[in-house]
Amino acid sequence: EYGFHGTPISMIAQEAGVGAGTIYRYFKDKDTMVLEIFKQVDSSFKQALLSEYDQEGAIRERFLHLCRGIFQYGIQNPDEFKFIEQFYNSPYGTSLRREKLFCNCGDTSQDLALEQVFFSGQTQGVIKDLPLAALIALAIGPIIFLIKDSISGLIKLDNKTIDSTLAACWDAVNQGTENS
Repeated sequence: EYGFHGTPISMIAQEAGVGAGTIYRYFKDKDTMVLEIFKQVDSSFKQALLSEYDQEGAIRERFLHLCRGIFQYGIQNPDEFKFIEQFYNSPYGTSLRREKLFCNCGDTSQDLALEQVFFSGQTQGVIKDLPLAALIALAIGPIIFLIKDSISGLIKLDNKTIDSTLAACWDAVNQGTENS
């Protein structure tokens, strides 16, 4: 509600119903706490996203599965979604995102499922030859904005709207030569 830097440990402790000292028993500082919370929320998000995911499926089906999973997770877990979104748009997330984009660090089987779809799709000539950051913006940007608007009550995300949005996101990244 107040942003990471606008929320002191004392406020967190009060909301949790514990003393600030209790928090410091578990976390070195607020930065450590935020990073640990992110790891837990991100792990839950990835588990939901990869549920029933066929890593060997067609590029289009893998793309649609992952993007639909983002929609479903955001709608079903609005607080966690807002936390992830805020994290990635904070200095915490900027450094993590930069690390992922430029050194391809991390667990490639989980952390980079969508990136793997893009790279495989580019290799097969299915995905446009754009930098990863551009592909992510084209594919995920509209989904994030719609989820945020849904959480705010500005739009009702029904299946038709979600399906049409997913088709438009696919069209944005698809090379246009093939639909697989």
